Amino acid sequence: MKSKRLIVIFILLSLKSFSQGRDNLWMFGYYPAPAGKADIEFSSGMPVITTSNRDINLSLTFANITDNNGNLLFYTNGAIVANALNDTMPNGDSLSPATYTFTGGWQFFGFPIPQASLIIPDPGDSMKYFLFHSSVDILPNSIQTPLNLYFSIIDMKLDSGKGDLTIKNNILLSDTLSGGNIIACKHANGRDWWLLEPEFGHPAYYVFLITPFGIQLVRKQIIGQRLMSDGQSLFNRQGTKYARYDTTNDFDVFDFDRCTGMLSNNIHVAINDSMFGYGVGFSPDGSKVYASSAQFLYQFDLNASNVAASMTTVATWDSTYSPFPTLFSVQQLAPDGKIYIATTSTNDVMHIIDSPNNVGIACNVLQHGLQLPVINDHTVPNHPNYHLGPLVGSICDSLSVGLPHNTVQSAGLRLNPNPASNQVWVNYQFPNNHDGWLEIYDPLGKQILKRRLYWSTTQLLVYLNEIKSNGIYVAKVFDDSEMFLSTEKLVVAKH
Repeated sequence: MKSKRLIVIFILLSLKSFSQGRDNLWMFGYYPAPAGKADIEFSSGMPVITTSNRDINLSLTFANITDNNGNLLFYTNGAIVANALNDTMPNGDSLSPATYTFTGGWQFFGFPIPQASLIIPDPGDSMKYFLFHSSVDILPNSIQTPLNLYFSIIDMKLDSGKGDLTIKNNILLSDTLSGGNIIACKHANGRDWWLLEPEFGHPAYYVFLITPFGIQLVRKQIIGQRLMSDGQSLFNRQGTKYARYDTTNDFDVFDFDRCTGMLSNNIHVAINDSMFGYGVGFSPDGSKVYASSAQFLYQFDLNASNVAASMTTVATWDSTYSPFPTLFSVQQLAPDGKIYIATTSTNDVMHIIDSPNNVGIACNVLQHGLQLPVINDHTVPNHPNYHLGPLVGSICDSLSVGLPHNTVQSAGLRLNPNPASNQVWVNYQFPNNHDGWLEIYDPLGKQILKRRLYWSTTQLLVYLNEIKSNGIYVAKVFDDSEMFLSTEKLVVAKH
């Protein structure tokens, strides 16, 4: 698709830090936009704005990803998946079938649901990506909320490198779910991912683990407040805090354990104002968290002895229209170390928190500080921290936690049947005539089954009584010298 691009460099925006790839490209695209649609590119070290005449419209639901050099791979507006040429992928339409999806023209405009799409690289295949997505169903009591969390898989080897969906609209979870709020954080091993999805009407979070062996529901954790409306949820860059703000439950912040995927130490703050906008943003150092409340922008100091009491109003809407009220809405920390805030309506400006690590008004909120050449429909990308590495020094620091660090040989391990239900034949052949052990681990690295193996037998029938849940497990074989010999994934599908 041909495009005419106008480059505008904002020299007055001081740059503090930036990184290559994955999350450097921010895209916008409200309809109608006769002047084109805008992108912001951060990889040069300065925010660079360009305009394009692409046809695809973007709204509140938006996720995109680039390669490690900052080149666009694909993006989604909730309704479709588009490739780098701004064309719908061959199998990329009609995402998230639901009541809402096919009404109101949202397939054309893009979904106006916060964080209803998220892209995660497949930890086991550098050319594949998981897309997690949802829409909204209308229940008999007129409540509007998702009933399904879907996932699709994009393979960038297909369609001459432009990508295609090999799996689409697979249901990962069925329940009454909170609208949007799909967010993820790197596991402490620096490779795998934790995915959180709140339940609607209950103080509960579904926790999934994404590994090279697939996706597994790890737990449903009961914690915090009842979740009754849309909002924005975020992890800080360090992966140690999780915060959520919405129009019903107000503000909540939790500690997060990257090893176990557990939330803890909930701090709830009831914010008594006339809030109808919402948004959450963390400072780069993780010590401050911001809550957008339409007319007000609040800061919380997470290092304070009383976090709730540290709430400070760092900005009050200055009554600007551009062309509509420029009230505070969803937020995102950019690669330049600043937080950018969309407005609650269709405007051509965004707000900036210029120094978000600073306490109080020293964070320097620049209302309508970013001038866009075109209208933005409160769009910011739903980017997790793709750059977060392992938690150095923790028990989850190594990808081979709990395993001897000896040379890997071969035991010719084969599992049959696989998937298995109640039993599996383990076929093996030790190369050194030593007896050994079979160990089976769950996705968290916890050993759940251990059986003796004898070198002269080469086969063992194993009953899977200790495995209670369906999912993807890892079988490992060792000899008696604790030499790690072979590994194979085991899919358990009980009837």
